[in-house]
Amino acid sequence: MSDLPRILALETSGRTGSVAVALSPTLRAARELPSTMRHAVELMPAIRDLTREQGWRPDQIDHLYLSLGPGSFTGLRIAVAIARAMHQATGCKLIGVPSLDVIAQNAPPKFAIVMPILDAKRNQVFAARYERNADGTLTQTAPAALVDPAAFLDQALTRASELETQNAKRETRNAKLQIALLGEGLAHFQPAPTEIVTQLPPALWPGTAVTVHRLGYQLAQRNLFSDPATLLPLYIRLPEAEEVYRKKHNLPV
Repeated sequence: MSDLPRILALETSGRTGSVAVALSPTLRAARELPSTMRHAVELMPAIRDLTREQGWRPDQIDHLYLSLGPGSFTGLRIAVAIARAMHQATGCKLIGVPSLDVIAQNAPPKFAIVMPILDAKRNQVFAARYERNADGTLTQTAPAALVDPAAFLDQALTRASELETQNAKRETRNAKLQIALLGEGLAHFQPAPTEIVTQLPPALWPGTAVTVHRLGYQLAQRNLFSDPATLLPLYIRLPEAEEVYRKKHNLPV
């Protein structure tokens, strides 16, 4: 019997969901859910099928990593409910991975600044900004927030100019720094491409359970497991029904 953790990873924050299973850092299998935005119907059968193919019983899952949001309110609630239920039933350890962290990983290495953008409805978007380190990894430099996309891009352009100036002083770079935009929010915000701003193709917009596993495993190696008792979706903004209720009863929104 292997001592390596059996891992289940879930991505349900976007229109396209997926599930992956891994043994420690080694991916064993992954599956995209067959229909968009039907996570409630298709997630559990996909988990059942993938774990059965590995010969794993539910009580043999050691770690469960999930994309935590922001994103689809329904998809996030389903994944968190499954994760907490599995922890209660089996004792598996949990790790929530921010969804924008997951999506940012889709940007090719040539992009020094990466901006994943998600549709927040009501003509708004969720976004965050990441910068490429010397070793190729990404560090978040502007946290996930509900933003005006044009203003957020202007801030990224200002930051790119600052980095260009720093690099010129160090004589470490000659080419222009490149900014990548990606994510389902680009369906509603499409600035004209420029010399340094590129909108990545839709194939690179969704987060994947494979990436959730990779980022989650990195956190597990640092013992940064989530507290199951307080694990909640990262909504950023309240669901519309809750906003309406709070306004109706004069509660803070």
